[in-house]
Amino acid sequence: MGQQQSYILGSLGLIPFIAIILLCVISPPDSKVYSLLIFIYIAYAAVISSFLAGIQWGLITSFADKIYYVLIPLSVSVMPPLISWVALLLVEGQKISLSLVLGSFLLISFHDYYLYQQLKITPLWFIRMRLILSIIVIILTSLLFIYTAVSYTHLTLPTNREV
Repeated sequence: MGQQQSYILGSLGLIPFIAIILLCVISPPDSKVYSLLIFIYIAYAAVISSFLAGIQWGLITSFADKIYYVLIPLSVSVMPPLISWVALLLVEGQKISLSLVLGSFLLISFHDYYLYQQLKITPLWFIRMRLILSIIVIILTSLLFIYTAVSYTHLTLPTNREV
């Protein structure tokens, strides 16, 4: 139940990732707009990371009576949003921020698989959807990281005074 709607909404969640990357490609890498686009990408990724971790938290707590030890899975589920939050705080390091976002989504993907394979608390269709969408975000973030590294080596995120 809800599989088709979940796939549709999950796929729609990829649109900002794709749109921001396309805008980065057409924007000069030494412009403030480019830096702002990277910041917006990181901010959106942090929001999505928090959303995905919240789903994990909900799954773990709803099956807490069937899980022997919930502290570790719960602790792992809060790490991706914290990692993404740190990525937002690194105003001067877009490459580091993108790396942290990438790490956040990798951790979410591995933890999703753990919740499915080891704890058996997610249905197969759900883990397939989550892994497909997360892998797409990981690929997109990797491409943006590479493009940013190749196109301009001294990018910084805009400060509050510049926005």
